[in-house]
Amino acid sequence: MNRSRTTSGRRRVQTDSGAAEERLDATPERLVRAREAGEHASRDADRVRRMLDPFDVMRANRVLAPHDPRLNDLRWIIGEQLRRTHARARLDSLRAVAPDRIGMTGYGPRPGLPQTEAALHARDKLRAAEERVGPAAWPILTRIVIEGGAVRDCRGYVPELATPWRADAVITDRLRVALDLIGGLMGIARGKDPGA
Repeated sequence: MNRSRTTSGRRRVQTDSGAAEERLDATPERLVRAREAGEHASRDADRVRRMLDPFDVMRANRVLAPHDPRLNDLRWIIGEQLRRTHARARLDSLRAVAPDRIGMTGYGPRPGLPQTEAALHARDKLRAAEERVGPAAWPILTRIVIEGGAVRDCRGYVPELATPWRADAVITDRLRVALDLIGGLMGIARGKDPGA
């Protein structure tokens, strides 16, 4: 009797740890994006998923806030919320309508768009984020966070800087500022530190 109780306890622990791994694993959208980028998502000996999404690598290397781990994680959460908002907006299915023309039809249903309230709300939130961030940082934010590009892929957005490391520094700074600007809009407010 004791032996069966121990065996069932081990099974329950293994089942619980399997469920926890399932919840903490990469989302299906992220796996698809990694596959489209030509990356191979695999598990190592510790059964940890390894993918090289540049924005996630920036978080792991504390590039988003080098001297403040909490701010680093907070900026990554804001970026992850932007990814989810973009996915809810279903902009990938819109090929015939320019994103800057969405919502300019006035009252009534918007032609060519899915009629779900969540998608419309997400598009409105993306438009507000674009206005808040501005034209200098919005392409950088979308390229790195939403499209999964690297910082070096955004060097064309700062053509006035010819030195690659200076361009990378400016791009990273614009990304940080943009994430800070849209934090409240994404529903993630930066609280005050209790020690401050």
